[in-house]
Amino acid sequence: MHTSAKILTLPELLEKVADWKSQNLKIVFTNGCFDILHLGHVDYLEKAKAKGDILLIGVNTDASVKRLKGKDRPVNNGESRSKMLASLAFVDAVTFFAEDTPENLISKIVPDILVKGNDYALSNIVGAHIVLGNGGKVETIDLVEGWSTTTLIKKIQNLN
Repeated sequence: MHTSAKILTLPELLEKVADWKSQNLKIVFTNGCFDILHLGHVDYLEKAKAKGDILLIGVNTDASVKRLKGKDRPVNNGESRSKMLASLAFVDAVTFFAEDTPENLISKIVPDILVKGNDYALSNIVGAHIVLGNGGKVETIDLVEGWSTTTLIKKIQNLN
């Protein structure tokens, strides 16, 4: 499948989700900024995919990243970030959300499994109540130590 075919608008995604659910495929959802794709992201997303059949990623829009991370972020624009994620073989679909959290998106998708990194406590995972309330699971995934976009940015800045 061509990379751009995996980057979906919400209506396109909801149509696909309905189709996947009709086939009884287990849908895994995660979200994030994914500003500079790195080993930690790839490892995390690969582990997320292993938990089900379909991996969906909700990506913060540029405006949302700026609100959450500061005026100098994102480093890469939404088009770049979504295309990088969609290029990964184990990613089935990527969509954007403009809010600061993916709660609205999760309420529309209602995935079977919601995953976040183990730096989140279950009580802090946005949308957990939606997924659990619909009989799904919420799980955390061990992160690769020392890998984060913020750490990478600081490392690059120290090269100057």
